[in-house]
Amino acid sequence: MGRRLRRCRELWGESTLVEARPALRIIEDAIYAPPDGAGRWGVFAGGQRIAGAGDGTSASLPPPEPAPEATYLFVGALAPHYGHFIVDTLARLWPLLVWEGPRPRLLAFTPVPAGGADYAAAILGQLGVRPEDVSCFYQPMRLPRLLVPDPAFKEQAFVHRVFGDLCRAVGRSFWDGERLERPVYLSKTRLSSGIARIANEEAIVEELDRRGVEIVSPETLPFADQVRLFSTHRIVMGSTGSAFHTSAFAAPGRRLIGLNWMPRLHANFALIDGVSGHAAKYYFPVGTRYAAEGDTFHFGWLVRDPKQVAAELLARAEAFDRLDALDAEAEGLLATALDRAGDLAAELRDRIARHLRTATERLRP
Repeated sequence: MGRRLRRCRELWGESTLVEARPALRIIEDAIYAPPDGAGRWGVFAGGQRIAGAGDGTSASLPPPEPAPEATYLFVGALAPHYGHFIVDTLARLWPLLVWEGPRPRLLAFTPVPAGGADYAAAILGQLGVRPEDVSCFYQPMRLPRLLVPDPAFKEQAFVHRVFGDLCRAVGRSFWDGERLERPVYLSKTRLSSGIARIANEEAIVEELDRRGVEIVSPETLPFADQVRLFSTHRIVMGSTGSAFHTSAFAAPGRRLIGLNWMPRLHANFALIDGVSGHAAKYYFPVGTRYAAEGDTFHFGWLVRDPKQVAAELLARAEAFDRLDALDAEAEGLLATALDRAGDLAAELRDRIARHLRTATERLRP
């Protein structure tokens, strides 16, 4: 299998699957306060803040205006970043999965994200919510009836079973398409900004393309096509990032191979894989180095020998169903080699020490 890729065996964070649904509070006569520029905002019940940030009670607010008559569902801020929209915003929309009757209005602290990405409107639309069904007030408001759900997903901590049900309900109508045996690689080479990227990914992409792997820039595809891509390809590969979160909406049982920037895997990926029923393997390229990536990415990472990394990725895709055994065997061989190297080093130290003692004794008068 090669020695350039090492399986990620430890998590950065926790990964707990919760079978029960999150709590849901129903509040009559709630007060909503938008962000005030000082980091204070929230939802109040009985004068006390029950969601939001900052100090104080509703007594410190200006007199609230009456909101339009409706049932409101609190969703917090509508995250403008794709990955955070999934794990933060969508995590509060689980009541819509079992909602009966007219949809509630969503109460948000920010408007629906715009700017060319269709994911927010597409995800909300699959749940029967239009952008105009989102209320974002800019002054304190009194709400006649407010539902406050606990989130079904908490980053690097836990996921509720209902989150997986919700994501599949969003993506199910996009699962159609011809089943493709050809592996696909999700490339960040055309991504203009983000958290992290492989600084020399072009070399990986070129080698994979030469070997017959389909190369896709997911950010150039509509949300529906991204879900369809995960649902129809036998193997999806790429570097870990928000694009892998799309697998939450795909048909269960996807096969994923991710390149990770450090030996420990961010727990969000394990949480999504666990609740989605995916078989995912993540690898750290041995010898990775890190570098600044200007103003558009937080950091970059360089893999050693990108052509070899590409070759090992493809080899793992071809042997996917045997990877657990193959990786365990490789790790066992590595551990044996390290133990043997340690034994040889200790033996060498003992020999040197003996020779030094002998030489010292001979030099004594």
